[in-house]
Amino acid sequence: MNVSGKDLNQTLEYRPATTIVRLLPTGLLLIFLGLFILALADPDREPVWTYFGVGLCVVLGAGLSGFTLWRRWHHGKPVFTLSPDGIRYRIPFVKQVLIPWREIQGVDTIDIEAGYWSILWSTDSLRYNTFILRGVTVILLPQRFYQQHLHINSFLLRGPAWKANFIPKGDLVQMALHHEYVSVEPRALREAVEARWRAFREKPAAPTARTSVPNTMNPSAAKSAVPHPAPTYDVIAMGENPKSISRWEATKIITLLIGIAVVSANLAGLWRAFEPGPQDEARAQARAQQKVWQESIKKNREDSKRLEAEDKERRRQLDEDMRRAFGR
Repeated sequence: MNVSGKDLNQTLEYRPATTIVRLLPTGLLLIFLGLFILALADPDREPVWTYFGVGLCVVLGAGLSGFTLWRRWHHGKPVFTLSPDGIRYRIPFVKQVLIPWREIQGVDTIDIEAGYWSILWSTDSLRYNTFILRGVTVILLPQRFYQQHLHINSFLLRGPAWKANFIPKGDLVQMALHHEYVSVEPRALREAVEARWRAFREKPAAPTARTSVPNTMNPSAAKSAVPHPAPTYDVIAMGENPKSISRWEATKIITLLIGIAVVSANLAGLWRAFEPGPQDEARAQARAQQKVWQESIKKNREDSKRLEAEDKERRRQLDEDMRRAFGR
């Protein structure tokens, strides 16, 4: 991707492809953790939830890894675009809005508090964790424009990050353009937005279509009134190239792939991490003895119930015989 774009007539596109591709080590780590836990699990003692967690880790890791590899070659649609006409902002799966420069009341840089929910396993309760996104470029929009064009009534369609993207400020709404999400420098993004806002904020609105009226112009005037095609602008993709990879990223990926291969070989029985020693044999004997005891206890309980039922039946039969004898 190109990181230039100083010509104000150029259209700059900002995509999250690079940020998504950088999640490949996270997906591989989930796969490794799932397989590692499975290799250490004791089939005789582990609860079913352990295997559920293993399956969840492997499935999520494989899905995330596959998606990052696919996004490496298919960069997807831009999150927002800067052009002489304005900022074209896309809300995924919902709509795409053009924000004319004349509607923007200002450009600023702020710190945004965001958060996410997590489970506190020690108490089995939900906890809200906050963090700060620093140096985020925001544009100031009137509440009227926000309500008419950007606001979404559905909580599900808005998503959990809505409050980190649209921050109220009195009669205005601050719309965030997150530089980390599109892998660009915060200062460069702020300069690109502010330069275009100052250059094009006085640009008049495009004329609206009029209803048809009788043509009273002469042929020469009609010929001169033919509208010219709209000018086209160069389109530049901003941010880091999703196909590029740093040495640190390559090291993490290679290390995790080796770990996955080693653990998979262990699970397949191609090798054992440790040879069985005296302690392992003692544990195996203890488990076998415990199994014998459990089976013996189970058998004794079944025998006790059977004998109790037989004794109860004999007593009933005896009572029945006594009633018949005295009844005569």
